Amino acid sequence: MYFCNKLSEKFGFTPVYSVNGTTDVTKWNYTPHEDNSIYGVTWNKTANGFRLPTVEEWQYAAKGGQNYTYSGSDNLDEVGWYLKNSGDKTHSVAQKKANGYGLYDMSGNVWEWCWDVDPDFRSLRYNCGGGYDRSGYYCKVSYRDNYDACLQRDYIGFRIVCSASN
Repeated sequence: MYFCNKLSEKFGFTPVYSVNGTTDVTKWNYTPHEDNSIYGVTWNKTANGFRLPTVEEWQYAAKGGQNYTYSGSDNLDEVGWYLKNSGDKTHSVAQKKANGYGLYDMSGNVWEWCWDVDPDFRSLRYNCGGGYDRSGYYCKVSYRDNYDACLQRDYIGFRIVCSASN
């Protein structure tokens, strides 16, 4: 969210996220990469800046206009890095086949944060895509998991979106 607001400002877009009413990240009492959390974040849905996708948006993009189990194929080896083929490490982007929208690595490699929170555990945010250290079951387009949003691991990343009007 911090990154999204900073990138939005860089490109002259309206930042999407605010904390305690301000989009100025320097006033959030948060330091990136210090394993702390940002509380009270709100999303201005009329803002045109960069943001995390919702789970629904992420799954739509991952499907790529197709109806496969994984993003771009029913065969995970064609499109993703996972437990059986990753060598227990992340890989550079676009080494496997893209999905129907030309998007790479939406199944496997790293989990991707989404905006949505688990309604039963509000401190947990959803992520999708599976990772290099998981079985194919977790890499399905339809699968989602949740983690504490302050969690930093090499198997969790993010993919950002913005309004089509940009």
